[in-house]
Amino acid sequence: MREPAYWLYQKLTRRYRTELLSQLRSERKMPIAILFYHRVADSFPNGWTLSCRDFCRHLDWLQANYEIVSLAEAQARIRSETCDQPTAAITFDDGYADNAEFAIPELSRRGLTATYFVATEFIRTDSPFPHDKTAGVPLKPNTIDELRSFVEQGIEIGAHTRNHVDVGQVHGAQLREEIGGSVRELQQWLNVPIRYFAAPFGLPENLSQAAVDICHELGLDGFCSAYGAFNWPNHCGFHLRRIHADPGLERLKNWLTLDARKLDDQTQLPFKEPAYSQN
Repeated sequence: MREPAYWLYQKLTRRYRTELLSQLRSERKMPIAILFYHRVADSFPNGWTLSCRDFCRHLDWLQANYEIVSLAEAQARIRSETCDQPTAAITFDDGYADNAEFAIPELSRRGLTATYFVATEFIRTDSPFPHDKTAGVPLKPNTIDELRSFVEQGIEIGAHTRNHVDVGQVHGAQLREEIGGSVRELQQWLNVPIRYFAAPFGLPENLSQAAVDICHELGLDGFCSAYGAFNWPNHCGFHLRRIHADPGLERLKNWLTLDARKLDDQTQLPFKEPAYSQN
């Protein structure tokens, strides 16, 4: 019932959304959307899997309504004083092998890019994630060779800790090794700069000032959360808020046609972003 409900809600709030879009365009203050996926596949569906059909529907709608850019370009627009284009960036979390079969080739076929965050220990050991083992479906992670292939196809690889830990709950040397170790391993495997980190789980309680400080000390360009909100122009842009790309299409359309619940983000953050200067 969710898809019809989202469709109806969009219809009932269309006038408000249209007027708001016109206002934001005239003020050149368009928000920037960063989406995150986990696994695109038609087998063993679960709460973090999108069907191949739905993924194509998402991309069709996004290409018709948004300019899809790299995470770095999205960040540049956040840091700019103005943004007058509907802008979206695509990211993935975890590192599921299934994505090598359809999602990444489909992005490549369309000439699109994404940032692909992986937890390195599962790739290094070819081990399934604990939550998949608990569910009785030990899905395979990507291989290092697949990550190298993604880079060749224009996909940026980012760090997602070594062991998919909650960085809001680990501290000291363990925290530094989870973030810094994943960055180091990816650089060694791929021989490319690793510029971004995404926090597993990604809600306020899953981040800390210490984790943010480590990202900054490592020289990363930014980190991603899963706060479920837009990013606005003329902001620091070290913290990149993301919106989950849920199954179906109407919910995605609802969020990205300026649903007020995604615009009015009053979340109390457990950290401060480092200062940013274009100089």
